[in-house]
Amino acid sequence: MADAARIARAFDAAAAYDAHAVVQRQVADWLADRVIAAAPPAPHVLEIGCGTGFLTGATLPYLIEPDWLMTDIAPAMLARGLVANPGARGRVMDGEHPDLPGEAPFDLIVSSLAVQWFADLSGGLRRLAACLAPDGRMLVTTLVEGTFAAWHDAHRAEGYVAGSPAYPPVEALAAMGWRIETRAFEQRHGTAADFMRALRAIGAGTPREGHRPIPPGAMRRIAKRFEARGAVATYEVALIEIPNPRSA
Repeated sequence: MADAARIARAFDAAAAYDAHAVVQRQVADWLADRVIAAAPPAPHVLEIGCGTGFLTGATLPYLIEPDWLMTDIAPAMLARGLVANPGARGRVMDGEHPDLPGEAPFDLIVSSLAVQWFADLSGGLRRLAACLAPDGRMLVTTLVEGTFAAWHDAHRAEGYVAGSPAYPPVEALAAMGWRIETRAFEQRHGTAADFMRALRAIGAGTPREGHRPIPPGAMRRIAKRFEARGAVATYEVALIEIPNPRSA
């Protein structure tokens, strides 16, 4: 995965995020239902990678006297999220390495489509789980293997590897002993160029480290293959539930 500073710059530059983040909003709504069902009265909640506040907005109004702390690595995204959700508090923070003096423990730790940017997913989630209250739970969604399958297939057919990250297989997450549910979401684009513009608009256009640019001619052939299959971007999403490790 890209380093934290590059990720922060990419998301801070994503001014058109809300207009293009169709699947991100759908996933946030899916997760919000689970968070609402799991929340105790007056919950102390930590959100990792809040972005512009999709999950906060879909959840906060339905909780009883919540204390909700929004965090994001990108200051501009966090600022927009706080404007949209004045009932929450906020802090700029790299969620993979939580720095929360005086805040923990939390009844709930939640995150919607952010932890896939962690350099060490299992390590980052375990550090966060250590911030849970004895009966606390962490509920996060993340991308898994199969995401952008048609895009990757088009690259392989031309002898190339796509620059988008390689997401972990569900089986690798399940091996951690966590409860996992999966769901597929789709977003149809007019052209391959539209798909790439949408990724850049939501801050997800940062290529994996070591990726080399593909020659223009090859990219045109890849685009034609992708468009021949409908220019559909499939997001394979895992919803992970992690209890406090000290009470599991």
